[in-house]
Amino acid sequence: MGRRRQRAVLAMLGIAGLGLGVLIPAAPASAAPTRYEAESATISQGVVESNHLNFSGTGFVNNDNAAGSYTQWTVNAAGAGTATITIRYSNGTTAGRPADIAVNGSVVAAASAFNATTNWDTWANKTITAPVNAGANTIRVTATTANGPANLDYLDFEVAAAPAFTDYQAESATLNQAAVATNHTGYTGTGFVDYTNVTGSYVQWTVSASAAGSVDFAIRYANGTTVNRPMTITVNGATVVANQAFNGTATWDTWADQGFTATFNAGTNTIRATATTSNGGPNVDRLRFGASGGGGGGGAPTAAELLAKVNTCNQISNGKYKTDEDVSSATVAVCQQTGAVFWKADMDIDCDGVRTTQCNENTDCCFQADTFCHTSGDSPLNAAQLPYVVVPSPSSTWNYTNYQIGCGTVVAVIYNNQVLYAVVGDTGPTAIIGESSYATANSLGINPDPSNGGTDSGVTYIVFQGSQRVTPIENHNNAVTLGQNLARTFVANN
Repeated sequence: MGRRRQRAVLAMLGIAGLGLGVLIPAAPASAAPTRYEAESATISQGVVESNHLNFSGTGFVNNDNAAGSYTQWTVNAAGAGTATITIRYSNGTTAGRPADIAVNGSVVAAASAFNATTNWDTWANKTITAPVNAGANTIRVTATTANGPANLDYLDFEVAAAPAFTDYQAESATLNQAAVATNHTGYTGTGFVDYTNVTGSYVQWTVSASAAGSVDFAIRYANGTTVNRPMTITVNGATVVANQAFNGTATWDTWADQGFTATFNAGTNTIRATATTSNGGPNVDRLRFGASGGGGGGGAPTAAELLAKVNTCNQISNGKYKTDEDVSSATVAVCQQTGAVFWKADMDIDCDGVRTTQCNENTDCCFQADTFCHTSGDSPLNAAQLPYVVVPSPSSTWNYTNYQIGCGTVVAVIYNNQVLYAVVGDTGPTAIIGESSYATANSLGINPDPSNGGTDSGVTYIVFQGSQRVTPIENHNNAVTLGQNLARTFVANN
């Protein structure tokens, strides 16, 4: 897989193409955000107007050009937690119009920037997170300068679901020929485990499952060498994966997740990661243990359970796709089952977006410093950190936007009996399919090097249709939570 497909289509799409990425509104890992129009909010020193274009609802709020003028929404949260608050605004001047954002009377973002948007018909989003109470909450945007605030269109509000996992730190586990260290950055907890360079060194966690059944779990690791440091993973003494690859992560300060699915007993269980070569294992930070329960019921479906639902193809594409530019024939169809579309293909490596040690002009011949989808802060995605999938740009062969698929849609990527939940994050050529980010490949044990990595076959992509989206798109934990929920529904409905 030394080939890297050309990304000229994205460049040609330009601004028109970016518009496609926002055709379908984003939604959180639990439900769609609730929208509160500004014209229905409490307004101090301001009026509702409709003399500019592209607003939502019946109008927008134009506050007076005075410090202290404000718009205040009353929103409702089903439970206490951290809320994602998105404020849509327009600023047709060339100067910023900063404002304090307060939740329940406490300023959570002082003099927050509401920068120019070129003209008053162009709108942008300001997204923050803040703790909220169960029930009614107030969110106020107050001008801090004599220019007043920007025009305000609406506020989207959502409270993140509680994480469906438990973290077990490696430094608190049972260690054999390994030691706790702190001499690299980026770890969680109080340190990480550095394996001794011998075969048989291991880390063993004791975890608790609320019920018997299949559970997803992931080991966070770093490997600053260029050599794979494989480990055998056992659960309660039984081998789950032998010689699982833990490939290089470029530096010892760069961390990646390797995911697994296994069957657990109700109550106490052990998970052991044992080095199988004289190089020892990688540095290990933590084990993230997911929700437990039977595959199609309360817990996340296994790879086998998902694959059993995509044995037959109800083709929806008008023809087929190639896996690479230089192959002679198109062999991959896009198929559909209830609630999802899917294809079975190879995996090429997408390294576009934020420049990192792993992804840049020197490591990738075709590097582009942008991705089709952007973060909540309107930045390109980070291919080295975020698991995402590339979908073909709309064409006469297939148009993903016609199937309730867009930026932040969850994709179950299945390879070598592993399930990784990623998001739709970029678009590619119109005639080629089968491409994912560096982080996606790395998490699945596939060589992520954009110059020679990837795999020629054996990858299944299940793209869950519907209005639900991961938000913010860069939050992989939210992708896992939503993906597990959608996968359960998919298994149950097919």
